[in-house]
Amino acid sequence: MKKLLIGFCIILTTIISFHFISNHYRYEFYDWAINFEASKAQLISKTSSYQQAENQQSFAYLESPKKAEQESIIMLHGFGATKENWLRFSSHLYKQYHLIALDLLGHGENERDFSQSYTIESQVEYVHQVAKRLGIKEFHLVGNSMGGAISALYAATYPQQVISATLISPAGIHDIPSRMDELLAEGTNPLIALNVDEFENLLDFVMEEAPFIPAAITRVEAEKAASRVEINQKIFEDLHGDLKKGLEVELKKVKAPVLIIWGDHDRAINAANIDKYAALIPNTEKRVLKGIGHLAMIEVPKVSALAMLNFLHISP
Repeated sequence: MKKLLIGFCIILTTIISFHFISNHYRYEFYDWAINFEASKAQLISKTSSYQQAENQQSFAYLESPKKAEQESIIMLHGFGATKENWLRFSSHLYKQYHLIALDLLGHGENERDFSQSYTIESQVEYVHQVAKRLGIKEFHLVGNSMGGAISALYAATYPQQVISATLISPAGIHDIPSRMDELLAEGTNPLIALNVDEFENLLDFVMEEAPFIPAAITRVEAEKAASRVEINQKIFEDLHGDLKKGLEVELKKVKAPVLIIWGDHDRAINAANIDKYAALIPNTEKRVLKGIGHLAMIEVPKVSALAMLNFLHISP
């Protein structure tokens, strides 16, 4: 009994010590955890730039080594997110593909420029310039939410470059309102956390089947989100105004095969829009995931990645 009590005390002390250290050094812990997840997909953090008019446009991205004959995948995150959203998803793809996870304009490590346009069209041109700078002539696109709309419009604008597109809960068709549409009409944006405390609500809103995330990691993400309120509001204003116009005409121009993955518990964009989305694109397959929210590549990364590989007839 005494040994059992001693063992319990050691475990409890270890847990308390870990909690204190991980919280006190949460940014160091955060960097270690992100680097660890990235290493499992052989992703390396990089930065580069391209010439834009008289200025240099810098960009941050994650990249896996390119092996001979490997095709490339460019992955585009959603509004308010970062390239790191694709880490666990990538761990199921790096053996088959050369991977690029990109921070979109105004997001992640990229500059917060209030004079920049953050429309879907502007993001498409940004991705185009990045691909050109990295020397990637043909590639697959994978996009979530805003990144899904960018991927779809990119495929319509540059059909010769896009081998396939996988759209995960894509923005662009909003005929059937979601819970987010209701909240926006009431004057609340559930995708913008105004402070650290609201970040937990944001996670609960976008994910139905959230993975385990250490408290220290969540705290860092919350603090980063709280520091981005003004730029996120600017980006969302540009994005929302752009999406009100709809993508119907452009989607009909997509020539590449497209897979649409949607969680049936998506509160941000109603999954019922998948039918119209698919009807507008000539060569489309649909996959609705039961009990999943807006971020399938985070909630069920293996399921999402295998759905894509199956769509492309690639063995895992």
